[in-house]
Amino acid sequence: MKCEYTALSKYLEKSQNLYFIYGPEVVLRNHSKDEIKRSLANQGFIERRVITKEDFDKLHQIIIESSAGSLFGTKLIIDIHHDQGKLPDHIIKIFEIENISKNQNIALIINSHNEKLNSSTKWVKSMDKVALIVECKKLKSYEEKIWLKHQLDFVNEEDKKFLVQKIYEMNIGNLVAQQNEINVLKLLYKEDINLSPSMVNDNAEFEPFELEDALINLDTKHALRITSTIKESEAHYGPLLVWIIGKIVNNSTIAKQNNNPKASLEKSGIWSSKISNYMKFIKYHPINKLISLQKNVYELDMSSKGLGKKSFWDSLDRMIIDLTTN
Repeated sequence: MKCEYTALSKYLEKSQNLYFIYGPEVVLRNHSKDEIKRSLANQGFIERRVITKEDFDKLHQIIIESSAGSLFGTKLIIDIHHDQGKLPDHIIKIFEIENISKNQNIALIINSHNEKLNSSTKWVKSMDKVALIVECKKLKSYEEKIWLKHQLDFVNEEDKKFLVQKIYEMNIGNLVAQQNEINVLKLLYKEDINLSPSMVNDNAEFEPFELEDALINLDTKHALRITSTIKESEAHYGPLLVWIIGKIVNNSTIAKQNNNPKASLEKSGIWSSKISNYMKFIKYHPINKLISLQKNVYELDMSSKGLGKKSFWDSLDRMIIDLTTN
């Protein structure tokens, strides 16, 4: 049985406990898995075991051993990550296990990086008989807006319409970038910060987001001015500043280690207008420094939550200097 991401909720009640998720839209693949896990949780599937390529050769044994259920009577989700290459035989053979989808003690979720399936191949035909196949393809423009509106359920109705249009226009066709914007908004709402159109339009009140540009442009003076201003008037933005710095450091570290840094940045959801500055920032910092800065981001995050011994704002200033100088 096959469905698209947009119709997944209609198929969950009809499906058995075997799921195969694929398609070019990684955000939708992750959302599909989350929705399936929520549905399974309502059926009593509490435990979860993650299987990566290192354990593919043990997959059949793991399934057989788990089929009888645990000693405590809990149901198990076997979460299989297929993130590179063609689908291995160890996974294909799952669909040949007798009554695999009818076992009441286990559920299997296979999240594959494959963008397409050949429906004429033998294993796909076998899978279609026993699994719910969820295709996560690129959304049409109207579907994208519906998806975005749904993701902004935590926003009050007064702000939602404006935010949907604003985020959509800035990131048309790029769900990764849209998801990044949504994550920031969730952080703001968590801190009980009231949004307004003026804030989203990047005026002075929304100055934290200017920090990203200052840092990737290696503008120490401007970056320190931003954080100094925020410290005096909007100190509750501290966690947001950590998130922005973490985003820069993590995306830069990953891109630095990639054979195609530009493609890596695009995949991470970096706006096209900022990629050239990110490339200069990455070239400026050696990989060992970026990796070291990742640890500093973690320590800074702990400090922002009052769990560190050092002053958060002093640590933030030192971090900015490290990010913008050699």
